[in-house]
Amino acid sequence: MQFLVRWITLTLTLALGLFVVPACDGQEPSEEPETVWPLDEEGRLVQFGRDIAPILQDRCLECHGPEDAKNDFRVDDRDLMLEYIEPEDAEYSTLYTDYLTIDDEDMLMPPKSHGGPLSAGDLALIRVWIEEGANWPEDFEFSTAEGKEEPAPASAEAPKTLGDRVWKAQGFLHPATVHFPIALLTVGALFVVLGWKWPSIGTQIPLACLLLGAASSVVATLMGWAFAPEQGYGGGWTSFDWDREVDVHRWSGVIVSIVSCLFALVALVALWKDSPGMNKAWKIGLLLCAGMVGAVGHQGGEMSYGADFYPKAWRILTGETEKPAAETEVPVEATPQAEPS
Repeated sequence: MQFLVRWITLTLTLALGLFVVPACDGQEPSEEPETVWPLDEEGRLVQFGRDIAPILQDRCLECHGPEDAKNDFRVDDRDLMLEYIEPEDAEYSTLYTDYLTIDDEDMLMPPKSHGGPLSAGDLALIRVWIEEGANWPEDFEFSTAEGKEEPAPASAEAPKTLGDRVWKAQGFLHPATVHFPIALLTVGALFVVLGWKWPSIGTQIPLACLLLGAASSVVATLMGWAFAPEQGYGGGWTSFDWDREVDVHRWSGVIVSIVSCLFALVALVALWKDSPGMNKAWKIGLLLCAGMVGAVGHQGGEMSYGADFYPKAWRILTGETEKPAAETEVPVEATPQAEPS
């Protein structure tokens, strides 16, 4: 029996050798997979399109891209980005030291509310890319987000105490309440002007607008500070840099609140003492507050919708369709230092 089993096994083996092997020999050998070398033609380990652009697109382009460029800073603008980079020296590159690896939450990019800081791996890639010369091909274009599922944004650490939760939640009312001081102080100033012609409407209505406008400006300012981290601006009270647009905006709001409250006190004292001189003083102050709150509101609109928001409305009104060439082609050396946020 064992002899029969061995004979059958040997016969099958020979048959496979005669029929299967020749069939395999008739097939063309499969192509070897293409080898992907780690270095490019210049010997650089990190490549912009393969390694750096995906980081910028996934973590930065949402707030600093063509759709929403906070502080007019766009990470897809090659010339603007390279102003913050010192090729071959990451330690002297402000993009790396002042925004990506800094321990100041007001300056950190991306902020903690948007999943910051970057991972150690991403930071290592960016550092090596800078040290190797920060090569950015001039013809590189970021891919569009069409058809791509956006990753869910990382949420910031939830406030633990009741006070922190109330502070954070009330900040979401800032976009609504910020219009109250603008409207009230502006209308009050309008009635001051009308009071020069019709004195009967030049005191009571402006006084009411000043009192309510001053109170609402304080509320809107506090809500703005609470809402800033949610928008990726940071919320530290120690940040005071006039080169940063967000600092100019929120501290200007604080100044408007203080000045309007001071003139509101002057108005109440003038009403109590029936002082013509103090009456004149608070009305002039109301005109000043109206101009200041208008400027702060204008800047807030540019921060939310871009610097071209109001000029675009004017172009639509006048029938222009595109930006003038002088606005679209600004030399790199004339471009102001925009602040990432």
